[in-house]
Amino acid sequence: MADLLQFVVAGLAQGGAYALIAIGFVSIFAVSGVINLAQGEFAALAGLCAISAAGAGLPLLPALLVAVAVVAAVAIAIERLAIRPVRRMTTLTSIILTLGVSTALKAVMLLIWGPQGHTLRAFPGSDLTVAGVSIRAQELWILAACALVGGAVWWFYERTLHGKALRACSEQPVAARLIGISLTKASLVSFGIAGVTGAVAGVVTSPIYSSSWEIGLTLGLKGFVAATLGGLLSVRGAILGGILLGVLENLVAGYVATGLRDAVAFVVLIAILLARPGGLVKHTEARV
Repeated sequence: MADLLQFVVAGLAQGGAYALIAIGFVSIFAVSGVINLAQGEFAALAGLCAISAAGAGLPLLPALLVAVAVVAAVAIAIERLAIRPVRRMTTLTSIILTLGVSTALKAVMLLIWGPQGHTLRAFPGSDLTVAGVSIRAQELWILAACALVGGAVWWFYERTLHGKALRACSEQPVAARLIGISLTKASLVSFGIAGVTGAVAGVVTSPIYSSSWEIGLTLGLKGFVAATLGGLLSVRGAILGGILLGVLENLVAGYVATGLRDAVAFVVLIAILLARPGGLVKHTEARV
């Protein structure tokens, strides 16, 4: 039983990181219908920026804030320079375009930070042992970040006028234009939100999983699977999907084989696409 609980706790923390990245996918897709395959690169870039800022002498908190701000700015620049100029943005076009952006970001990170991985120093806090289960302080930070950021994004879309206006751009774009809602500004805001959520995932996971130029692909694909579990339109669904995926990965790694950990995400994706293409969340609820 202790082993099972240990795998579940580790899976919850890992799933929290997937959930943060999945929220970024949902934030953009729910507004503009764009699938941003560069979402994982936001996490990798944030982790590396935070490590460099801390290495330059900044205290941990300012280093984290600098990293999040840099990545949010990069996300906004991508929207302005790569997404907005394309007049007819289909889902397939967005996949191809953002895949190119992802590759470019990888090349930049490889050039600046090199091929080796880097680790940010751990956040403050003491590890815990509860009922024989070891809980690292950093895992609690990941779960707290997921709860706070995920809750904030959900509240923004569900409870604020500006958030509802962003949702209207996807659901009723013509009506949104008629009442004066700017679709271009809505897309810009959604990319900014995605940049922040991806950056938070990158900085809180770096002390455990390290950061490197190539980690973004894995994080992005798993975040996409988590978002797909929620139907790509629900923040709550994305969080639940991320947690579920993280727990499943750790259970498979612990009880079957460690080498199968990364295969879990894609097996789950295939199963969901075959059984429930709309995701686990019902269509009527699958809204941010």
